[in-house]
Amino acid sequence: MARPCKADSEQTRDKILDAAELMFLEHGYGKTSLEMIARAGGFTRGAIYWHFADKVSLFNAMLQRVKLPMERMFEQKIEQQTDPLAALYDMCHASLMQLYEDARHYRVHAILLTRCEQVGDLADLHQHDLDLHNRIRLRCEALFAKARDMGLVAAELDEKRAAFALKAYVMGLYLSVLREQSEQASAPMITLLLSDYFAQLRCHPR
Repeated sequence: MARPCKADSEQTRDKILDAAELMFLEHGYGKTSLEMIARAGGFTRGAIYWHFADKVSLFNAMLQRVKLPMERMFEQKIEQQTDPLAALYDMCHASLMQLYEDARHYRVHAILLTRCEQVGDLADLHQHDLDLHNRIRLRCEALFAKARDMGLVAAELDEKRAAFALKAYVMGLYLSVLREQSEQASAPMITLLLSDYFAQLRCHPR
């Protein structure tokens, strides 16, 4: 059997991941088999094993195709923006809006947050996700502390509680977008809700 050229191999790998996204979204991680993915994509299980050692490695590769806007914005050093609250808002808003603007982003996060278990063979992957969110939380704490020092929020604001509350609020909005098909979960409404949240945090000159 001739070894596939690099371009063909990468194309097949992408098609496998595309099929996996659809199967994981429809059936959930636990109920999706490699055979189901192979049938959905029109290729053999052997083609899957050529690229991935098992279902876990395939799932991990699917996640790697999506990068959180929060990650990208921290890479762009948003801490250097003059208004730390505006930086936090921009980060959260970009993350939420990508659910509407990027179908793959929507599918992968719907799978991750609503269609897979956080135990068993995915435990290590979820620990990695938890570590990432902890790093993001620490950087959010730093931004809240900077906002407090600048007088942009109440002097008594605790940056640890504020960062945890923000994460809980944004995750609630995420799940609303992923689970609801209603006006309340539309992009304009989510933007308004996030804007209201930050407006309540900000101190206004008297």
